[in-house]
Amino acid sequence: MLRQINIQLIDKIKKPIEGNRILNGVMNVLVIILFPIILIAGIIIMVFVGIFAFFQKLLSKPKTKLELGLETESTKVEQWNILTNFSGINIYQKYVSEIRFGPAYLNLKSEPKIDFLESKLFGDWFFTYSNGILLQQWNSTEKPNTNLIFIGIDNREVQVLEKNIPSLNWKIVETKDKTLELNCDKGKEVLTYKIEIKNVG
Repeated sequence: MLRQINIQLIDKIKKPIEGNRILNGVMNVLVIILFPIILIAGIIIMVFVGIFAFFQKLLSKPKTKLELGLETESTKVEQWNILTNFSGINIYQKYVSEIRFGPAYLNLKSEPKIDFLESKLFGDWFFTYSNGILLQQWNSTEKPNTNLIFIGIDNREVQVLEKNIPSLNWKIVETKDKTLELNCDKGKEVLTYKIEIKNVG
């Protein structure tokens, strides 16, 4: 079955700057005054934690080769978890790492196998729709740069619908006219993409 998919950027909304100028000024002054105190307290805590960790390591019993081997085997077994099951296709996820103060990124694989998923990074965002699944492929772990991917379940065909979306925070809604709206939050503005998926033939 042929599938026609159209996507277009339909809106770009800047978020309003929130907060009171006077209150923000007072908060900035307080931060400047309290910063040295917080810094000294942080250094003292780090010194105590370092001393505690040193003595804990000194007194702890080293693990045997057998224990280390069992831990490694257990990790191998638990690496892959199910992300979603849709129309007979299982998509599995394996945690890779995460952005500091941000979301995790994953490796994906599937049964039956979809070659496109191999050796790429993905977010944990997905959306099933119209006998297919939408995924968030990551192009970078340094800055938000993602692709919107559609995988057709009936033929396992992969289509890159939109490249280089500068956002990791996605939300999708189905509209009254049976199209999809993908809202991508950049922090200061929200990009909205209209997605139309039609079966042809």
